[in-house]
Amino acid sequence: MLSDELKEEIQAAYTRLLSEKGYKARHCQRLMIADIARTIGNVEINDEGERLDGPNICVLEAGTGTGKTIAYALAALPIAKALGKRLVISTATIALQEQIVYRDLPDIRKHAALDFSFVLAKGRRRYLCLSRLDLALQEMGSLNQTLALYDDERFDPDESHRVLYQNMMESLGRGEWDGDRDNWQVEIDNSTWFRVSTDHVQCTGKRCSHYEDCFFYRARERIHKVDCVVTNHDLVLSDIMMGGGAVLPAPEDTIYIFDEGHHLPEKARNHFSKFLALNSSQGWLSQIPASLIQMTAELQGIGILPGGQGQFEDAVNEAIAGIEQMYALLDPLQQDAKHDEDGWQFRFPMGVVTEAITQLSSELLRSFTRLSNLTDSLVSALEEQMGDVNEFDDKSCEYWLPVISAIVARVESGAGLWANYMQIDLPGRPPFARWITFREASSQNGVEITLSASPISVSDTLAELLWSRTFASVITSATLSMGGDFSRFRDQAGISSENYFKALPSPFRFHEQAVLNVPAMSVDPREVSEHTELICHLLPDILKDEVGSLVLFTSWRQMLAVIDEIDSQFKEAVLSQGTLSKAEIVSQHKKRIDKGDASCIFGLASFAEGIDLPGKYCGHVVLTKIPFAVPDDPVGATLSEWIESEGGNSFEEIMIPDAALKMVQACGRLLRTEADVGRITILDRRLVTQRYGARLLDALPPFRRELGNRREPKNG
Repeated sequence: MLSDELKEEIQAAYTRLLSEKGYKARHCQRLMIADIARTIGNVEINDEGERLDGPNICVLEAGTGTGKTIAYALAALPIAKALGKRLVISTATIALQEQIVYRDLPDIRKHAALDFSFVLAKGRRRYLCLSRLDLALQEMGSLNQTLALYDDERFDPDESHRVLYQNMMESLGRGEWDGDRDNWQVEIDNSTWFRVSTDHVQCTGKRCSHYEDCFFYRARERIHKVDCVVTNHDLVLSDIMMGGGAVLPAPEDTIYIFDEGHHLPEKARNHFSKFLALNSSQGWLSQIPASLIQMTAELQGIGILPGGQGQFEDAVNEAIAGIEQMYALLDPLQQDAKHDEDGWQFRFPMGVVTEAITQLSSELLRSFTRLSNLTDSLVSALEEQMGDVNEFDDKSCEYWLPVISAIVARVESGAGLWANYMQIDLPGRPPFARWITFREASSQNGVEITLSASPISVSDTLAELLWSRTFASVITSATLSMGGDFSRFRDQAGISSENYFKALPSPFRFHEQAVLNVPAMSVDPREVSEHTELICHLLPDILKDEVGSLVLFTSWRQMLAVIDEIDSQFKEAVLSQGTLSKAEIVSQHKKRIDKGDASCIFGLASFAEGIDLPGKYCGHVVLTKIPFAVPDDPVGATLSEWIESEGGNSFEEIMIPDAALKMVQACGRLLRTEADVGRITILDRRLVTQRYGARLLDALPPFRRELGNRREPKNG
């Protein structure tokens, strides 16, 4: 039971913060504080402080203007400290993560007079690896080149890289840099940074000669000494996949706050997906024997290869032969594949592959498992020998251990893909989506064939790995329900209905601040060319009096077509996604408007959330059509098939709720403060002509509406 002392501490902190900052109490914010405090404060525990079974999750939909960070920090921090638990705040975007760390939490600590410590937690890849920097400077060689798994990992160093790495070493020596990629003075491209960073697979941990000075392990030590850790969904998911407590605090000792929580199911699907590119895999497999010969030569060949070189060569040749057979088996499917912007895609209906593919996948699994066992034994041998400095050159082992560990990880990843393709999904349970992608290979290997598999549902996995273990969790976002109905998100995220779900009221006066317009149009958006032509005709007139505006498209093709065909004078004011980074487009947009010029951003789904354009920077948001999911998305298509096979209606159960949430996100770009006003125009008459249109409109905030020739009066 939440004690009176904790209630008073939270209320006093909130009162102090409001007074110090000159804020007015917001009803929705007070409700959010109370809901979070009650949920996590009333979690039942035993005498050891361990959670007992029962509700421990609070799901709160809270729109822009609520002040979510203040609410969940003030409610959760005192309770977490009282219970001896850690608070982990997880976001989906770097922008929000940095806002919380560099602005919100310092502000709360200062003005609410709460005593707490916090740190920003990043993945291992964000930190420099001193061992790899040493290696890069010593031999600017081709380690990544020879062992690259995919073409985009290949790295061709030149003099500029040597200069950069030398500058890094000198900056470290002078104490001017902390090894954090984000704190280097200029942007570093991924391939350059990849050469001098590492992941958990290739990291040698305490066996590394640089362990005591390792930037990642120093940062990890801080994580376990503070009250609050700010991180991202990807790191939380990576941590629980490694068993929990590997980088972040153990889930059992953690109260999680998942801000931007609507991203969590999709992030989880990405983490639990598998893929394998056939040509690329043949390439790195064929390099293994030569790498092992080089390794044994450098290590003086003291019998380190378990079973000898011959067994490795046999296992590699067997795996390569199997891949060649799979290539021959899959190549004919290209004639039935659908062409998209990335190549050609063939999806297996309901994720069911042919018997021949299943059989060959089973054989490839045996080959990859054999190779995995051999390489895993080699890793164990290297780890054992690294402790015997009298017999081995420790530096040589330190060099080769991450190389062999990377091979092990690739082989195990491949084995996971083959295991997935040979398994038969259980009847009545959500299947995996499985598909093949055909692309032109960058080398002279012809067409690259990639096999992919993704769960269509991660609810059971999240329930098992996260929700069953966490002490307590809060999930919040502006878009978690459809008109107060959380069933879609609940099913996606695997959260049981016994937990607490609530849509908080908004601080905005939607009916007074904004107008939603669906103009009369004769063209249906499904008539793509005619609809595109109509957009080009309507936009200049719709936005002629606007200083700042945002136009959101559902496809690259239509956006680019509109840019090509629209009035040239209007085009001068357009900043289009794809020409600059997202942050730079927003920056240029604001600079134009600050100078008194008009500016209009053209963007896709990524511009429908995560950008802040208050006041004059956005007075009009235009949605070109209802953002229904792309029908050729393999995961979505397989999910729809499965729902239909179970007697459901995928359009009603999936497409409409998902489209509604995307529309709410998009419309949320208009009102960012209680003083903002503006218009939203949706160029899709299906909202008023189709029966599902009413459901979509009802899911949106209660803007004043102009639906064609029908107008609602301003006061009701």
